[in-house]
Amino acid sequence: MNRNNFTLDIIKISIALLLFMLLVVNILKIDNIEKAFIVNDRKLNLVLDLTFETARLVEKIKEFFNPCSQSCTEDVKNYLVEEKDFIVAPDETKTDGTITRYFGPDPKDLNPLTVNVPDVYDSVHHYCLLPFARRHRDDPSLWKPALAERVEITDDYKAYIIHLRKGVTWQKPSVNLTKPEYKWLKGEHYVTAQDVKFTVDLILNPAVETAGNNFQNFSSCDVIDDYTVIFKWKKKLFSNLSSTLSFTPVPKFIYGFDEHGKAFPKETLGLNFNRHWYNRKFIGCGPYEFVSYEPGAIIKLKRNEDYFGEKPAIKEINWLIYDDRLSHIRKLKNRELDFVVITPAWYREEILNGKKDSPFKNGQINYHKFLYYSYSYIGWNMNKPLFSDKKVRHAMSYAFNGKEILESVFLGLGKLISGPFYPDSPYYDQTIKPFEFDLHKAKKLLSEAGWEDKNGDGILEKERDGRLRKFEFTLLLFGRNPEWIATANIYRENLLKIGIKMNVQKLDRSIMQKKIDDRDFDAFTGNCTIKWEPDLYETWHSSQAMIKSSNRVGFRNEEADKIIEELMVTFDKEKQIELCHKFHKIINQEQPCTFFRSPVVIYVWQNYVKNVNFQKVRPHADSMTWYIDKN
Repeated sequence: MNRNNFTLDIIKISIALLLFMLLVVNILKIDNIEKAFIVNDRKLNLVLDLTFETARLVEKIKEFFNPCSQSCTEDVKNYLVEEKDFIVAPDETKTDGTITRYFGPDPKDLNPLTVNVPDVYDSVHHYCLLPFARRHRDDPSLWKPALAERVEITDDYKAYIIHLRKGVTWQKPSVNLTKPEYKWLKGEHYVTAQDVKFTVDLILNPAVETAGNNFQNFSSCDVIDDYTVIFKWKKKLFSNLSSTLSFTPVPKFIYGFDEHGKAFPKETLGLNFNRHWYNRKFIGCGPYEFVSYEPGAIIKLKRNEDYFGEKPAIKEINWLIYDDRLSHIRKLKNRELDFVVITPAWYREEILNGKKDSPFKNGQINYHKFLYYSYSYIGWNMNKPLFSDKKVRHAMSYAFNGKEILESVFLGLGKLISGPFYPDSPYYDQTIKPFEFDLHKAKKLLSEAGWEDKNGDGILEKERDGRLRKFEFTLLLFGRNPEWIATANIYRENLLKIGIKMNVQKLDRSIMQKKIDDRDFDAFTGNCTIKWEPDLYETWHSSQAMIKSSNRVGFRNEEADKIIEELMVTFDKEKQIELCHKFHKIINQEQPCTFFRSPVVIYVWQNYVKNVNFQKVRPHADSMTWYIDKN
């Protein structure tokens, strides 16, 4: 099927009008010629010719006003698939509970486009907004209807026809609607194609500080009617699929206006959106609605009783705001928290070595181990001479005792990895093993790279730019993570044995992120979330090896670029797997990072939180199917 000519845009309307004018001219000509025929029957052939031309023009006009007449059929496949045997809240569940969970430190704000950090997305956006479609919980390769009830895709995967649900309303704004200044916000506001178009225009607006823009390949959003839009992409890319289906519109009636109801001028819309008056509040059309945000204290959500779909059992979600993760256990034991992730240290103390009367032992608190879709690593700045040599990077990986650190520091909570893929997925090449700890091999490689202890002080040196340079560098790490601090100490001791001096700089998250973005580092400890389908472009393509890009280590490799580019246009899963295995081999040979582990996280929750289960994609701890029963 090909429905790329479906759109009635301005150009087509103009052409249609031109054809219509030609039709009128031809009709007038026919009339004149018929009159003249009485005088001269030699005009007969011309009349016949013009009549044929008129009929052809009529057909062309029909095609413009019905572009699907030849290429579309009634049995066009809906790409979305309902999730069978999935029930949000079984009949016996209680529907009046409140759950209290951990949010994290205060967010910058709650803007749906400019803020996409995990804390805000997992806690607010996911519950209050609706994308066109959502992935199935147990088989994320399938998509189910959400805000869209139907999606049709052209054969070239460059056009997506989105059919929105009718009758879906935006939630009531979190303002005092009895005040005269908010009178303009009263009434029902329906989710329509205009909201979709408004959101697309914001994303494409260069003045908008969009967090994670996947629309570089986007061509246009064509509004057909209030509930039908077409997303068009310039190139056939596999990522177009998830970028389209996961698209989440925001309400134009809020974000297009100032606090007094005056529409923002087009010229300043982007800047006004970034600092919008509603950024400390939130509004959506999903199963939960925003209630309030108290900085330094709490974000409150409540169930959207007007939600069109199956409603969740838990009535209210409270997200506690604080920065001291060490207080998790105390809050759990005091029942101030109902669900949280605990550190390996607390896992050892409370679960492995806990006393018999511990709430983790007597059934008061439950726990579950989950192999998280992320991986941790040490990233080397390949733009710096120190780590531009592959032999040196190999030596750094041989000197990292990942196996010992995983067991002694992280208590075996994770899987050692050799590349940037989820270790239990087919995209991960199981034949490529992680570097084994070998200081002798590391020292040999350093010698081959020209590093020697020339003055006998125990630290390796090498001449560069006419000067003798010591092998000394600084590792950045997030200062509040005790496991990574212990890891750095072990690594530092082992490096010193082979003549390398490693300094450790502990930083707050924001400062560390700025240094990484500015490429002001030698090495850093990192963590990367893994997508369900492989998407290597942003993190590993040479074109992204620039300041403030996701290719933080400066990895550049022509062969890897070709693989990434082929993967981007490949829709066949077996071919995707083959390409990922090739890339895995290259990344293992180049060692732009010392890959460490995919973590196993420990989720813990009170025993009155029932039906707790986890979905395979972020957010894994989605409480939509849970309920509270304190009886």
